[in-house]
Amino acid sequence: MRIERAALRAGFAALVLAGVLGLAAPDALRDLREAALDAGLSARAPAPSGQVQVIEIAADDLAQLGRWPWPRTRLAGVVAQIAAQNPTVLGVDLVLSGPDPAGPLALADVPGAAALPDGDAALQAALSQVPTVLAAALSDQAGPVPPLVPLLSAGPPVPVQPWFAPGLEASTLTAKGLGVSALRGEAQGRVRRVPLLVLADQTAAPGFAAEVVRLAQGASTLRIGQGRLMLGDIALPMGPDADLRIRPTDPARWRDRTLNLAQTLSQDHDFSTKIVVLGLSAPQAASLRPTAVTPLAPSVQIQADAIETMLSGQLLLRPAWAGWAEIAAALAMAALALWVAATGSATQALTVTLALPLLWAVTATALWLRAGIALDPVNPALLPLATGLSATASAMLAARRHAQAMRRRFERHLSPAVVAHIAAQPGLSRLPGEAREITALFTDIAGFSPYADALAPADLIAILDRYFDGLTQIVHAHGGMIEKFVGDAAHVLFNAPFDLPDHAARAVQAGLALQAYGVKFAAVPANQGLGITRVGMECGVLVVGDVGAGEKLDYTAHGRAMNIAARLEQAGKGLGVTLLAGPALHAALPGLPWQSMGEIELRGLGAVAAYTVPPVV
Repeated sequence: MRIERAALRAGFAALVLAGVLGLAAPDALRDLREAALDAGLSARAPAPSGQVQVIEIAADDLAQLGRWPWPRTRLAGVVAQIAAQNPTVLGVDLVLSGPDPAGPLALADVPGAAALPDGDAALQAALSQVPTVLAAALSDQAGPVPPLVPLLSAGPPVPVQPWFAPGLEASTLTAKGLGVSALRGEAQGRVRRVPLLVLADQTAAPGFAAEVVRLAQGASTLRIGQGRLMLGDIALPMGPDADLRIRPTDPARWRDRTLNLAQTLSQDHDFSTKIVVLGLSAPQAASLRPTAVTPLAPSVQIQADAIETMLSGQLLLRPAWAGWAEIAAALAMAALALWVAATGSATQALTVTLALPLLWAVTATALWLRAGIALDPVNPALLPLATGLSATASAMLAARRHAQAMRRRFERHLSPAVVAHIAAQPGLSRLPGEAREITALFTDIAGFSPYADALAPADLIAILDRYFDGLTQIVHAHGGMIEKFVGDAAHVLFNAPFDLPDHAARAVQAGLALQAYGVKFAAVPANQGLGITRVGMECGVLVVGDVGAGEKLDYTAHGRAMNIAARLEQAGKGLGVTLLAGPALHAALPGLPWQSMGEIELRGLGAVAAYTVPPVV
């Protein structure tokens, strides 16, 4: 019970501490969860689907055509040439705010600027040749919001908190669609999601990727219903932040869907079945952001991944019930780990403690790979791990302390082999009562009382310590257990607490050895003549076991044979012998050279036949 209580206390303490840490640092738990999902996405990064074509304005293009921003006439020529290759939709991931930087309005203070060509007009003409989505940015300045695709709502409202900004920074040019291309970084600036909807001055605006997909689907409106955003035939769960987690493409495979601008302009291509996304990748002009699969991803590639994710239908969603399911699973696993640590072996506890987190991680991974459900594979696994390890460690320490206590308790009473056997049983807090055949042996030092009165206390105790040390060695050598010391007497049991073959013979051998030991001990001058040992022995069925209350326990024996052995030891003084055995022991060992001492009247026991064995010379 002490071991079980220690495990439960430590496990509950770890559980409470983990809960407090979780409540105190929810952002850290979220970041850990997202990092684990990132690792899974990185390991399962999909190849390009073939539906999206990225056209990058690379560093070589800027070196050839001039630094960014370009005159709108140059960009108009690029858009017109792409339009001539018949893309289903063209998404321009470039925020073209303000007038043409090389046009008459932007250069009004420059002499002769009025004669410059109107690049905005040229670009507007090019945009009219192909269904195009222009990019907008969020602005911290309030202002009029440009026309946006209509948003229709059906069914009960679903609480969401989209990304909010006072206004939009967008082009004055018109196109079939306008979408917000802003990307919000999370921990370490990592981009994991794109907005489906944002709020600009209380007006709902679509995300850039969502608007491209809507146009590719031929839908004239955005529709919201039952927590989903409908883009034609594609329905996307919005989640609490009205965004979508992307499945990033392996950067090594980007080339399968990517052309640089020089390749696009120098060759004829057929984009009739593709969604084309145009954007910057040149480091000096592009927005490069970390994602789950690379530390530097151009915005145009992130938007392409978002479009591919929407078209694939293979979404990674975190349902509203995920948090409660994770908490319930974590508590259930922690309770199981705690129970096994408290009631099982250390091996069982460690096995369960390590297996439960692994099982959860595998289950969570399988769910998002097969069903797209983004359960946290890490944090719920940490709770049973911390609880189980704490409880197991505490149980092991408690078991070790218990074993040490049991060892200390018995090391003065039993042989080292028996002590090791008891200490190896962590659950053995007390020895249960039982009836078993035992040979009881009682000893006493002849003439002890006069010596005790004459010797100084310190000298007497020193002699007794030396005497009992030798006596203990003899008893242990013959497999006996010293039940207790009482003054100058020792109470010894053979065949307890564990089976001892030939316990009767071993007891007689021990008795004879103690006779010889007492004579030699008394002959040592420092022992003042003390040591001559009287021995009484008898064999019989006794009740043995731990007796006591609380922490105070004594292993003792009760029964007629115990009383006979004690009385025979006392009777030896009057008979002039130092070893007496009872009738049951005599009957158990008929082959010994017994000498009958006749029947002796023992107080409270009546007449008992007594026998002795000549001492070993």
